[in-house]
Amino acid sequence: MVISDGRELYSDVSNPDFKSFGKDLYRKLKCNYPKFFKMDTLCKLTFLANEFITRDIDLTPYNKDKTAVVLSSSSSTLDTDTIFTTTIHAIPSPAVFVYTLPNIAIGELSIRMGWKGENLFLIDESFHPENIVDQVNMLFTASQTELCLTGWTNYLSPTDYHVSLWLISEHKNVQTRKLTSMELLNDFSV
Repeated sequence: MVISDGRELYSDVSNPDFKSFGKDLYRKLKCNYPKFFKMDTLCKLTFLANEFITRDIDLTPYNKDKTAVVLSSSSSTLDTDTIFTTTIHAIPSPAVFVYTLPNIAIGELSIRMGWKGENLFLIDESFHPENIVDQVNMLFTASQTELCLTGWTNYLSPTDYHVSLWLISEHKNVQTRKLTSMELLNDFSV
């Protein structure tokens, strides 16, 4: 299910598995970004959440050099690490290896959006918003940031994933929401 600002935007109970759910969301969003299909699941999850959160907001007033991304996760790239480990006995795949770093999710967003600001990917046992808030506040206080995408993105398995993102701005005269939240939730159990 996709929820933004408390409104359900999309739900498909026939596809509880993220691989099916993610492909369906990609098609519905009409992203037209072929590189999506080469990404690992953490990147895909984060990418789709970003597409939802930014699609109705005019980002042109923001300096892309001052657009930051601060994300956190508990499982990091564990899913991709497991896949990569199985290839070590043969010839390891560079296409999989590149996704064994969680900051690649930030890289994929930055490439897609053209963002060149500060970025940070925190790993923690559970979501601690105060850690993220501290980091984001430092970026805004240092005047290094005009806009920041921040939140939690976690993919452990096809039926165990969650992402909550917030797009934060300090601009007062821009036609945008100061705080936008989006969640992709998997309400299904195995």
